[in-house]
Amino acid sequence: MDNPSKTKTLLAHRKLTRTIGQVLSEQMHAYVATLTPLFRQRGVFGAHIQGGGSEQVKSADQALKEFQGLYEMVATAAPFGLPPDLKSPLMQMTSTLELSPWEYTHLAKSGGESKAITVTCPFKSVLTYSGYEPRRLKDLLTDRNRNNGELQIFVVHYLAMHVVVSRQPGIAQLMDALHFPLASGHLADFGGLPITYIASSISSSLPADELVIESTELSGTDAFEEIVNIDDIANLRDPLKERLVKLARSSG
Repeated sequence: MDNPSKTKTLLAHRKLTRTIGQVLSEQMHAYVATLTPLFRQRGVFGAHIQGGGSEQVKSADQALKEFQGLYEMVATAAPFGLPPDLKSPLMQMTSTLELSPWEYTHLAKSGGESKAITVTCPFKSVLTYSGYEPRRLKDLLTDRNRNNGELQIFVVHYLAMHVVVSRQPGIAQLMDALHFPLASGHLADFGGLPITYIASSISSSLPADELVIESTELSGTDAFEEIVNIDDIANLRDPLKERLVKLARSSG
C-alpha cells in the first residue's frame, strides 16, 4: 500500500477514534460521577483520617498498614525521595474525582530517524482525586524549588486511591461489567507510584512508526493519539451472560 493510501486510512481511523472516544468519555464520566461516594477515603481508613468524626471501619487498621507499607516503599525511592515516616491519623484529603488522559512517551523509529512522541490513549483515563492529575505531579517533580510537603500530599492522594480501590474489589467488578475496567499501572515519570486508571473494553494502538512520524511532521507537534482497534467493537462480551451460559451448559 502506498503512503497516500496509508495516510488516508489513518485519517479515517482517527476520525472514527475521536467519534467513539467522545461517546466512551461521556459514559465513563457519568459512571464516575455516580460512583464517587465509593471512593471516600474515610470509608476504608475510618478514624485514621483527620477530621470529620470517628467513623468506625472494621478493616481500617489493615488498610492503614497496607497504605504505610506502600508509602515507605514508593515515597522514599526515586523520583520522590521523601522521608519514610507517615503516622496515623492521615491528613484530610479531597474525595471528589477527576479523569485525565493517559499519556506516555514512545520512541518512533523509521528509516534511520527516531523521534520521541507523546502518545495519548483515547479510551483510557487516569483516575485521581481532584487537583492531583498527572500533569501537575510531573510539573512538581521537575520544579527544582518544589516543596516536599506538597509533593507528599500528591503521593498520599495517589496511594490512598490505590488502597481504596484494592480494598473494595466490588468497584472494579462493577466497572468491568460496565465495559470500563478499573486497574492500576505505572508511568515512567512516577517510578513505582501506582496509577489508578479506567480503560474501555474497546482498545487502541499505534500504527507503524513511519505513519506516526509522518503524522507528527504534518501536524507540527510531537504528539499522537492511538487509533481504535475496530475488531474490539464486534468482540464486546457480557461477563454475566458468559458465566450463566457456562452454568447452563454444565448442568446439561
